[in-house]
Amino acid sequence: MKKILMTLAAVLCCMMTLPMLTSCISKDNPAPVTDYKPFPYDSEIDNSVRPGDDFYRYALGQWLNSSDPAPSTFVQIQNELSVIFNNMLNTSNDPVMVTLRSQADQTLNDDSKNKALLSERLQMLEQVTTSDQLNTAFSNLHSLGYSPLFRFIPYANDGKQGINIVTAGGMSQEVSVYAMRKDKASLDSVITTCCSYLDALGFSPERIAQITQHAIEIEGREMDGFNYFYEMARHPQPIHVTRRTSANEDEEKLNAVWKLMRLTDQELKEGVLYVGSAVMETLVKDFADVTQNPSNVEVFRDYMIYNVLAQDLPFVPSINKQANRTDMLSSALRYSRYYKYRLLTESYGKDNICKQQCQDIMEQMRSNFIRRINNLDWMSDATKVEARKKAEAMKFFIGYPNQWNEKLTPVVDGDGLLATVTQLRQNAVQTISSVRGKNTDELGWDLWAGMAQFTTDNAFYLSTVNALVILPAWITKPRFDNDLSEAVAYAVTTTFGHEFCHGFDAEGAKFDENGNYRNWWAPADQAAFEAKQQMMIDLFNQLEVYPGLMADGKKTLVENMADYGGQELALECYKQRLTSKGFKGAQFDTQIKKFFLSFAHLWKGEEELDKSLLKYYYENDNHSANHNRVNGMMRLQDDWYRLYDVKPTDKLYVAPKDRVKIW
Repeated sequence: MKKILMTLAAVLCCMMTLPMLTSCISKDNPAPVTDYKPFPYDSEIDNSVRPGDDFYRYALGQWLNSSDPAPSTFVQIQNELSVIFNNMLNTSNDPVMVTLRSQADQTLNDDSKNKALLSERLQMLEQVTTSDQLNTAFSNLHSLGYSPLFRFIPYANDGKQGINIVTAGGMSQEVSVYAMRKDKASLDSVITTCCSYLDALGFSPERIAQITQHAIEIEGREMDGFNYFYEMARHPQPIHVTRRTSANEDEEKLNAVWKLMRLTDQELKEGVLYVGSAVMETLVKDFADVTQNPSNVEVFRDYMIYNVLAQDLPFVPSINKQANRTDMLSSALRYSRYYKYRLLTESYGKDNICKQQCQDIMEQMRSNFIRRINNLDWMSDATKVEARKKAEAMKFFIGYPNQWNEKLTPVVDGDGLLATVTQLRQNAVQTISSVRGKNTDELGWDLWAGMAQFTTDNAFYLSTVNALVILPAWITKPRFDNDLSEAVAYAVTTTFGHEFCHGFDAEGAKFDENGNYRNWWAPADQAAFEAKQQMMIDLFNQLEVYPGLMADGKKTLVENMADYGGQELALECYKQRLTSKGFKGAQFDTQIKKFFLSFAHLWKGEEELDKSLLKYYYENDNHSANHNRVNGMMRLQDDWYRLYDVKPTDKLYVAPKDRVKIW
């Protein structure tokens, strides 16, 4: 009996301790962790290519060699967004869209009101023969919301204060694309086609030829001003604000122009004006000096005729036979970017935009970056303090605002579609005017959603406000897809880190936490930083855009530095995620390989299939070619060498001492 009792006690003891033992075993020896979610990016691997010779081709070789390659993610997203946009235009129950659709349908049946209004405005311009009449016409067009010659773009300077930058005005979306590409021949062709419609409005062939010639002249000059602003927005430089210091004759002439554009004496005195480039400044001065050169009255008058015609043609289908309902609605919303952003967010569905998830990852990146700063052996404590301040102060604007500003809902009750579009233009001018002198932190999404495009598949950072914006198209399917392996989403977050690190690249590091152009670097740290930049330049100079054309490491330095920082931060975040889920050893390594393959797929682009496109981007873009964005970053990752057995004899191999380490 005693034996039986002792046995039972032993069994009970074992039963009681079994959960504790199981728990201890589970903690010390975790069960194998597996990534069960699909990973689609191993199907295009070309095993005939050594990863160490060309990782981009190794990862994407099957696609690159295909006679009928599937569209890249960039193209897929643009196609999807186009469908969503068109569907929103034609089915949204939003009151603004219901009104615009009703007026568009009426216009297709009878556009006589629109045609009469357009003709009235053109005839008002056609009567201009003196400088005083030109100025009056210029002012009248501004009051109607047009941007003849010039327009103001809200920008930030002097501690995030909103100022007005004068840049090219009134360019249609089609013309702005050609301007951005510096494609003068296509630009001239579009202008010529547009002016030909003046025939249906009673203009003689001789006048049409004259208007076309003058429009081509001015729009060509504006193209340079447009490009200057475009580059400045991507790579901010310190802004010199024109300040009113004296009442000399030239200044008074310029001030007279700005007053026609509704700037006040106080705004002029405070220096809320910046002219976008030397070309734009000359254009402004030429307009201000029309009294000295009467022939310029005709040139600027004719350009304004073209400008009004180009903006109004989409709403006169009896003249513009290509006009249709969708195009009219799209053209109308062009003048209400904030509301367009709101409508698309609601149509796309907030649940499809991974806002909170990306916000959390961005905060993780911020913490990791600050820790990395603290651990740097090449930066002094004084400079570290400044770097931390900037990282801590950086604002993140991700996806869409938590609350829409109802005050920015446009008024749409005009007598006919063109009259309503005029209201939208006037609302747009008022919205831009409301930014003047205000702190951009307070404006927040009122500023960003009014400047950016929901359908732009991108993210950006502006040094002058120390703010990062991630647009919705970048954080939705099929790119940011939580149904796939997490390696895919974390590879996408390299772009988050990329934009974050623009605040600390060769240009961004010249601005402080408030967006002011200020040198916060200790001299020795600055020298060390520049030495690392030179290492980056040298490494990219070794790569080819295509056989016979070497990359330009200096030109692409800023973007390469951001790519480097972005990959470092994203990979670290992914490793932390894997560790928290229990991945170890070979399983951990498999996930890191998936991350590298996903990074290559992130930069799968159609230009890689077209040598002429590669050359175009080489000449006009400060980013490295896609294959170099991938191969160049792989060369700097120690994990890549280990996981893919990269040897000194491989083409992409870089000795450990030459693998630049910045952050």
